[in-house]
Amino acid sequence: MAGAYLKLKELGPKVGFSILAVVMGATRAYAVDVTPEQGIPLLSGDPDTVINSIVTTFLWIMGLAAIIYLIWGGMSYITAGGDADKASKGRVAITNAVIGIIIIALALVIYRAVIGGLGRGVVGVQQGTTSTY
Repeated sequence: MAGAYLKLKELGPKVGFSILAVVMGATRAYAVDVTPEQGIPLLSGDPDTVINSIVTTFLWIMGLAAIIYLIWGGMSYITAGGDADKASKGRVAITNAVIGIIIIALALVIYRAVIGGLGRGVVGVQQGTTSTY
C-alpha cells in the first residue's frame, strides 16, 4: 500500500504541471490572435466592464481550484486504506474545499448585488429628478 501512496504522491505534481502547461499553452495560443485594433477582450471596454470581467474571471478560477482541491481531498480520503492519518487529512481537505466554495460563491453573489445596487442608484430615489418639500 505504501508503494501506491508514493506513486500517487509522485503523480500529483506531474498532473499539476501538466494542467498548468495546458493552460499556459492555451493562453499563448489565444494571445497570438490579439491585434492592436482588437485589444485584449478581458481588458476592453469601459472601467466598469473591465473590473467586472477581472473579478468574475478571478472568482471562477478560484472556484475551479477549490473544486480540484475537493476532488483531491476526496481521492485522498477514499485511498486512505485504513490509515487514520491520511483519512483525517482527506476529511480536512474536503471540509476546507467546501468552505472555500461557499466563500467564493458568496463573494460572487455579494459582488453582483453591490454592483447591481450601485448601477441602479439609491433605492427609492429616481435619478435625474428633484423633489421639493
